[in-house]
Amino acid sequence: MQKPNVVLVGAGAALEADLKMALREVCNLVPLNAPAELIADEYRRLGPGAALVVVSAQTPQRFGLIYNIVAAGGVVIVISDRKDPELILRAMRAGAKEFVLESDHEELKLAVRSQAHPSEQAEGTGSIIAIFGAKGGVGCTTIAANLSGALQEMGQRVCLLDLDLHLGDVLSFMDVAGNYSITDVLANMARLDRDLLSSSMTKHVSGVNVLAQSIKMEEAEHIKGQDITNLLNFLKKNYDRIVIDGVRGFDEISLAALDASQHLLMVLTQDVPAVRNGQRCLGYDQTKVKVILTRSQTSSKITLDVIAETLKVPVTHAISNDFVSVIDAINRGLLLKDAAPRAKLTQDIQALAPLVSAPPKGDGPQRKRFLSGLFGKKAPSGAS
Repeated sequence: MQKPNVVLVGAGAALEADLKMALREVCNLVPLNAPAELIADEYRRLGPGAALVVVSAQTPQRFGLIYNIVAAGGVVIVISDRKDPELILRAMRAGAKEFVLESDHEELKLAVRSQAHPSEQAEGTGSIIAIFGAKGGVGCTTIAANLSGALQEMGQRVCLLDLDLHLGDVLSFMDVAGNYSITDVLANMARLDRDLLSSSMTKHVSGVNVLAQSIKMEEAEHIKGQDITNLLNFLKKNYDRIVIDGVRGFDEISLAALDASQHLLMVLTQDVPAVRNGQRCLGYDQTKVKVILTRSQTSSKITLDVIAETLKVPVTHAISNDFVSVIDAINRGLLLKDAAPRAKLTQDIQALAPLVSAPPKGDGPQRKRFLSGLFGKKAPSGAS
């Protein structure tokens, strides 16, 4: 079993060397020397299994660091040169899980074994399906919501994630109130097991768990690309399928979602702007991209053959045009399978489920990142 990475905060050189030797069999110890105001961001960036924080009566500022690490979703084990009741109480109030004497190596090993989870970068077993519109208004949210319902109906455990952090539509489409936000999950990942996560999440009547930023839009400014990577890795450990809506353009949030996905459904319509945008986006790893034509019309001059010839890849699936059924379902807060079970549109979207239930043929460690594939050069550091 792979050893977890554990960061060490506040240790001098001698103590660091002693702890590295004592814990060499149970974890990889990594010093973390970031300023207090950056400690949470640095912790998220590293994605360790836990943090060891050294405290004493002379370092009261360390309790603020503990609080910030816990708020970033971290697990904290406090170590000190003595078991002072006041220090123990302050550490627990700040959110620490354990308090151990730095000289008690056996107890420290036990604490690390029990509290340090695999690094957030570790892969889960679930798969991620990103819905990406070649342009705005092509019906991505309709597809995301109803595909989630179809996957749930197949007996899979599904999370529908809205990454439009300011004006996402998923909650409205599903007619649910999102009280537990993306930032709430990010702050509490270390505490959430599967049952607690499920009880905290917004649940649609279909059984789909829904996660959005909801009314806490002001907190969205603090979410970074690495946060989304960590969040998706966490969700993969708790769900069979994560369906992502709200991927708009190529900011760092969207790029993190696209790179983490195993299936990318690129949705377009039969018009020149959509097809041209689709052509621009297909420099990416085409083994996981599936071109989905929505609002399909047989009378259009831009036929499936024309689209395939332009994109140099076939259209994987076509979804019929049924504006009346879609609007009726949205206004009633229902999925199409409940609002219009016999409609061809409903059947077309449900037929997507088997296409994203198997792993893509090219999925593996050699996949290109989305931005480098799109522009044919190394992605800028700010988009990682």
